[in-house]
Amino acid sequence: MSEREPRFTRRDLLKGGAAGAAGLYFAGAGGALAARLSPAAALEAEAVTLTWLTWFDHYFRQQLQVTKKQTGIGARTKLAPSDSQIYTTIRQTGSQFDIAAADALWVPKMHKDGLTDSFDLSSIPASKQLYPQARHIAIWKDGSNSMAFPNGWSTIQTYYNPKYVKTKPDSYDALLDPKYKKKIVYEDSPENFVGFAGLATGAKVPYDQTLAELKRSKAWLQKLKPNILKIVQQNFETVNALKDESAWIGLGNLGVELRVKDAGGPLIKVAYPKEGLLGWFDGEQMVHASKHKDVFAEFINSVEGQTAFAAKNFIKNGRPMFNEKAYKLLVNQGYKHRADLFNYNNPDLIFKAHLQGPSRNPQATTQTFTEVFGG
Repeated sequence: MSEREPRFTRRDLLKGGAAGAAGLYFAGAGGALAARLSPAAALEAEAVTLTWLTWFDHYFRQQLQVTKKQTGIGARTKLAPSDSQIYTTIRQTGSQFDIAAADALWVPKMHKDGLTDSFDLSSIPASKQLYPQARHIAIWKDGSNSMAFPNGWSTIQTYYNPKYVKTKPDSYDALLDPKYKKKIVYEDSPENFVGFAGLATGAKVPYDQTLAELKRSKAWLQKLKPNILKIVQQNFETVNALKDESAWIGLGNLGVELRVKDAGGPLIKVAYPKEGLLGWFDGEQMVHASKHKDVFAEFINSVEGQTAFAAKNFIKNGRPMFNEKAYKLLVNQGYKHRADLFNYNNPDLIFKAHLQGPSRNPQATTQTFTEVFGG
């Protein structure tokens, strides 16, 4: 599993001499530095470690090790539980982070507020591995540039253990049944909790509710609260709770049922609430205050261009990637049925969901959640 797009690394450029590096290096900044230094000094000067605010399922440790070996660029990752916390962290920390993940409508929000810079997606060779839909995401366009490099996507549905849940929970109101007291888990995402409540109570735009709609959502969440076993920090904790049967119901991304099975857990089934699904697609953004923007493209090209890891990511985390080349690799390795089960080869589906994004009343949205579940 080593298929990758051909790429130039800084080491390759330096082998060609400083003049060659100056002519080929992305955006010119790295090449200008190399032109003034000897090859050995240039490599030492350009050896950087990027700080990446992201989610656990965006990378493998070995993937970062391969990138460092290929390019000399290291990465230090920090996990975040929600888009709102990523937004707040980048806004407050300045140049502390170089790359930040974000979902759907949060990407243009961060760009509009000056927290990130757009870039030429086509200049990154790994973008050729993406589905056409991912290369032309309208809400991420900044003229001819893109605001983020597309990574993966999923809808959020309900998973249940049929041993204990005898009636398929095909609506959000089904989660309010008192027999599920302390038996439901979901992640620490105030926006999603309020979004579920919005769908349940008829909000027009679940992620962007009016104050009147938020009031109805709060009342619904108060009914849900007794049934929440715990609010987890990352989605693998939902898998674990369903595996050990401490939870009977969990809300999560595509693939939870197979992840529970792979972990040796019980049979888990999936339900699609009739009120509609929340969904997300995410990507990596270049932080505006970063001191290492000159190596962003090379780093992303290496990490995202490792097709084998994109395929492995799908197998482990069970949600589609935007990497079409990885789908073809999965097919060749005998995983077509599994990939098709989760619509890997049908990325159009995510654009039909209610996409994650900021609220016109962000403080009121957060307050709706914290007044019910605490801060």
